[in-house]
Amino acid sequence: MSVGGGVLGRPVPALDDTRKACLSGTHRVLTAAETLRRIEPLFPVVGITRLADVTWLDEIGIPVYQAVRPNSWTVSVSQGKGLTDDLAKVSAAMESIESWHAERVGPGAMVATVADMERECGYRVHELSLERRHHLWPGLELEWTRAIRLDGGADTFLPTEALRLDGRVRDAWMPPLFALNSNGLASGNTFVEAALHGLYEVIERDCLVRAEKATPPVLDLTSVDGPARDLLDRMDAAAVDVRVEVMPSPTGLACFLATIWSEEVPVLFAGVGVHLDRDVALCRALTEAAQSRVTQIAGTRDDLTSGSYRRAASDRSTRLAPPSRTDRLTYDEIGSVRNESLTDDLHTTVARVVALTGRSPLVVDHTRPDVGIPVVRVVSPGLDCEPAFM
Repeated sequence: MSVGGGVLGRPVPALDDTRKACLSGTHRVLTAAETLRRIEPLFPVVGITRLADVTWLDEIGIPVYQAVRPNSWTVSVSQGKGLTDDLAKVSAAMESIESWHAERVGPGAMVATVADMERECGYRVHELSLERRHHLWPGLELEWTRAIRLDGGADTFLPTEALRLDGRVRDAWMPPLFALNSNGLASGNTFVEAALHGLYEVIERDCLVRAEKATPPVLDLTSVDGPARDLLDRMDAAAVDVRVEVMPSPTGLACFLATIWSEEVPVLFAGVGVHLDRDVALCRALTEAAQSRVTQIAGTRDDLTSGSYRRAASDRSTRLAPPSRTDRLTYDEIGSVRNESLTDDLHTTVARVVALTGRSPLVVDHTRPDVGIPVVRVVSPGLDCEPAFM
């Protein structure tokens, strides 16, 4: 697929979504510098006023940036991380752009009851992420938005309200239905890139929930090579203790949970990463752990609560326990797939999800022709979609 439309009426060149131009720490069809040049004209359109470099609020030195969007309808500060400054800038800006699109989801294509649509949709609406005390029932009429089946099957529908991220307070009572979260919301240089990113995120959430019922083995960090080696060396130079657990992943994708702690900032911070390529999965987990730590230090994200700091205070005496030798896995024991194209990556990942759940992942295209940056929301019935930690 290629991207149409453009920024403020300017055409966006079509991209070949089969080739990978960026392979270190992430797989993309454009380099970070090329993506940044492509999206910078969008900043005034979506309300991004600046990108802030917060890397050196911490001593680790892994690049972390924040995209500031003061008129956001959800959170006004989005975080980004990466192996380089440009990757971190793109990560922060794209997250903000994703949110802007999801805040402005239009009306659904049709209105129908839950019971009527469940006979057509191929999944139960109760499998979606719901508020704990929701008012969902079979006779409830909802708006429905068309969704694409990623296995190539016929289009289906998702509840429009489950896709919208509008946190504004209204002078009206609305019964609680779907949990407000961004699980599966993703953007990219192409539709395929965005859909793959969103699918990785919903798989990540599923792995986290499964880990609550198991004791994951720990990765032997001395066996790690590739781009994650540099991240581990930076943390070691900053006297940061690192523990990486290999999460249960029935799809077979590599999934890591990285937890960090140091005397300088004696609080536990964690990050998760999922990918077909184990190098990318581990880089994501480590950079996200560093990002979580910088975010707490900066204190500028508007969904941080006082409870976050109380929990941090209670962690101050908690150090990372050294793993036993019997529960360690070496890096080369972790499965890894390195396809030549993102299209192949998407086909492989979709096939594994279908084999596990018996149902296709679904994707809603939020892309706006006047903007031209692909943004999607991926929902995968059968995978656990409980909200995860930041």
